[in-house]
Amino acid sequence: MEEGGFKCERCGAPLEVSPETIVAVCPYCGFPNHISGNLKTEGILIVPSLDKNAIAKAFWDRVEHDFDLKRIKEDLQVVDIEGHYAPYWNGKVHVYGTVRYMKREEECHTDSKGNTHCHTVERHYTEKVDEDMRLLGSARRQVKSFGVDDLVTHFSKTLPGGKRLLDLEEGEWGRIKLEILNTEMDEKHAVLTMREDAIDIIRNRFLAKSDRIERFDVHADEPQDVKLLLLPMWTVYYRYGDSIFHVVFAGWDGKGVAATEPMNIFRRAQYLTGAGIGILVAAFGAATFASSSIFAVLAMGGGAALSWFTGSKALEGQRVERERKGVLG
Repeated sequence: MEEGGFKCERCGAPLEVSPETIVAVCPYCGFPNHISGNLKTEGILIVPSLDKNAIAKAFWDRVEHDFDLKRIKEDLQVVDIEGHYAPYWNGKVHVYGTVRYMKREEECHTDSKGNTHCHTVERHYTEKVDEDMRLLGSARRQVKSFGVDDLVTHFSKTLPGGKRLLDLEEGEWGRIKLEILNTEMDEKHAVLTMREDAIDIIRNRFLAKSDRIERFDVHADEPQDVKLLLLPMWTVYYRYGDSIFHVVFAGWDGKGVAATEPMNIFRRAQYLTGAGIGILVAAFGAATFASSSIFAVLAMGGGAALSWFTGSKALEGQRVERERKGVLG
């Protein structure tokens, strides 16, 4: 960021800003100075956040409710708690059109002797598309960090209320003092990206349920109600032994959305046991491979895959948990 001669409206301290800066939070007094840059701050929405103490409490509550972490609670040490506001473009896109696709399906019939015969047939379908999508996409171009996608997923589930950035009370900033990351995509770019993303979502939906798309004629209208939304994201870093792990929390409700966790001896034993079972299954398949049975081939492949997966997990020394898989409390 380049220093552009801006000073804090409250204490007069120098501020560092760039052309994309929305709000420059004074590093001395924590006052939010509104810097328009290429955006109109009047239309920017912000989701209020819990403060650092509340996030710390959420972390220890999570430890108490986690079967593995609770056992090693006394050996965990919080190293740092970091938070920031990340910018996202939010808008509604209307998509419409027609999709024709082919799907292979099994068709069975019973003959006069009571024997069932099955064969694969290709069936063709045509479906109309006509729906509104609410999209949320990052306003920054850099590679996404751990937990960002999970934060967006949690937002789509909870839909927390936001308020205008300019309406946020000064006391809230003094309590939280979160950095606001700069935007790197303007509204024009965001609108173009939303239209492309909406069409891609429809295409991927049909790719998932078909064997071949034969005609894809889907269009997206100009996005409506486009606003820049600032979402709070907190990360708690903690030490266990000689390693550092972290948990990502949604700032508006203190929900853990993604985490890396130490693997205790019981969990590592489970993975090693799985690896051993995989080796035995693969060995059994190899021993019976001469029979050329499909069972022997499946045993070799399945056993090798199980051994590789569980063995690699044991070597990682940590677990990764995400909210959308239903594993975070």
